[in-house]
Amino acid sequence: MSSDDHDLQYEFFFRTSRDLLCVLRTDGRLIRTNEAFRTTLGYTESSLAGEDFVRLVHTEDVAPLHAFLRSSAGGDAELKLNARFVHRDLSHRTLVVSLCRLGGKVYGSGVEVEAQGPVDEWKRRRDLLQKMQSTGRVGAWDVDLATSTQYWTEETYRIHELPVGFDPNVDVSFYTPEHQPLIGAAFEACVREGKPYDLQLQIITAKGRRIWVRTSGTAIMENGKVTRVIGAFQDIDDYKRREMELEEKLAIIEKQRSEIHALSVPIIQVWDDVLALPVMGELDQARADDMTARLLEAVVAHAARFVILDLTGVEGVDEATAERLSRILRAIRLLGAEGFVTGIRPGLAQTFIQCFGSGFEGVTTLRNLREAIQACMRGSGRRPDGRVARAKGA
Repeated sequence: MSSDDHDLQYEFFFRTSRDLLCVLRTDGRLIRTNEAFRTTLGYTESSLAGEDFVRLVHTEDVAPLHAFLRSSAGGDAELKLNARFVHRDLSHRTLVVSLCRLGGKVYGSGVEVEAQGPVDEWKRRRDLLQKMQSTGRVGAWDVDLATSTQYWTEETYRIHELPVGFDPNVDVSFYTPEHQPLIGAAFEACVREGKPYDLQLQIITAKGRRIWVRTSGTAIMENGKVTRVIGAFQDIDDYKRREMELEEKLAIIEKQRSEIHALSVPIIQVWDDVLALPVMGELDQARADDMTARLLEAVVAHAARFVILDLTGVEGVDEATAERLSRILRAIRLLGAEGFVTGIRPGLAQTFIQCFGSGFEGVTTLRNLREAIQACMRGSGRRPDGRVARAKGA
């Protein structure tokens, strides 16, 4: 038989055999695998090319394989390995693989060991995991940096609105343009520095929908080098939109609160150098402090010479409130402005006498706002029509 005929028979047998066939280099790197091998473990041909065969074996079962590959390459050697192999969906398949070193290569032939008993344990776990992922809308992914291949769970496909089995590229094309630089930088830092990430970003699904997702990534190190990145991928669109709606409502509430707060201290510029502050409702410590701060800022900003405190809207005060009003008036005087108090009712007058004995010291009290404005105009040399009064004899 010619060598060409032998090669053809070998190739035909390799492609059609139902046994799990593979060819390795002596260092354990895969050279070839047949269809049965790839179908049983769920990998593609390109993802297995150059892959370390050891990484396909469960860590608890790999010791005999390590010893076989490390043995002297000077002669032929054989190994019958009964071990659990890692499926692409991260479950395990129990295989019996016979390995033989011949002519500088390692040839392998194996079969899958059927699960014993009525319950297929790995299938049950897989179904439970898929149910958990579907309920929580959480998928998973795995990127092999050596082969640039990526594996997604079924839920990850569903979130992207892609058919299961679609071969995803290791890129950021599904992310929205404004978020592509963020995920790109995070993934690069994870690959180069082993830095994990956890981000909330938007993607555009295969059907053109924009949705919010939470994506996280963690580096897997081997011999001090990042070889894989694994992570979770969660659909948080409903939660994120409710959160954004809540933030918008809170912003509206805060704006309304600020507007109401401003109305609670309605400082009015009556004239160029005259300010009036109508006080309404209760005056607690927090409101008094805010009123004092706003009023003093207005006095400085408008270079006011006169400030009218109108108490017409105040129904009643206690000693604490009276003291707060007194402090406001004293603060006004410290800035060089003259204070006027108007609209004091009989009940208020009694409280002020009890507190201060003689009312507000150094402050002019008038019956109403009109009289106070007229007094301010006289003090500033203005006529009721707003013109500056001329001195007699001028």
